[in-house]
Parts: sequence; C-alpha cells; structure tokens
Amino acid sequence: MRREGSTQGLFCTQCNWSVVTTHITEMRLDTTLYEVSACDGDFENTNHVKTVAQVSGVNFLETRKRLQQEFPVVFKGFAVDVLNVRETLAEAGISSKVIPEFPWRPGAS
Repeated sequence: MRREGSTQGLFCTQCNWSVVTTHITEMRLDTTLYEVSACDGDFENTNHVKTVAQVSGVNFLETRKRLQQEFPVVFKGFAVDVLNVRETLAEAGISSKVIPEFPWRPGAS
C-alpha cells in the first residue's frame, strides 16, 4: 500500500496490478475559518517582521505596525493553511494563538 498526498492505493510489485482511490483527510474537509494571532512577535526584530509579512501577505511597514498591537491577527484561513502558518511562525520564534480552538496537529494534513 502507498499513500501520496490525497491519493492512496494498493500496488503489486510483480504484475503491476493496482487499485487507486482518493483519500481526503478530515483536516482538509474542515470548513472552519480560523484566525491566527501572533502572541510575541517583536516589531523591532527584522526576522519576525519578515516572517509575519510572508504569512499575512502584507508589506514590511504595515506588518511592523501590526506587530505593535497586542495579539495582532496575522492570518485568516482554513486548517491546512493555518497549520503551515503556525509552523512558519514557530520556526521564527513567534508563538501563536488560533481562534476558534484548533484541533489539528502537525502530520494531520
């Protein structure tokens, strides 16, 4: 058995027989719109500003202004994208909060 992305199937290594189907994870079916807030982004830290600008799609100067707010919303989207945003923020040393409560963990996509 192999699974790649949203495709999974059974494959015979001797005769090339196969059965393939679509596998869509629960997280990809989640239609909840989530908001990600940066909890400790530092507007004076260039790496923090660049990272938040990248995930939010906002320019550097506007991002710096946002990071001066308490818990600024930096992204709105669906579960798969929220998971990626949280990981990107964490890699830059920025903790985040998701509203509503986010039930998914890395590897769930």
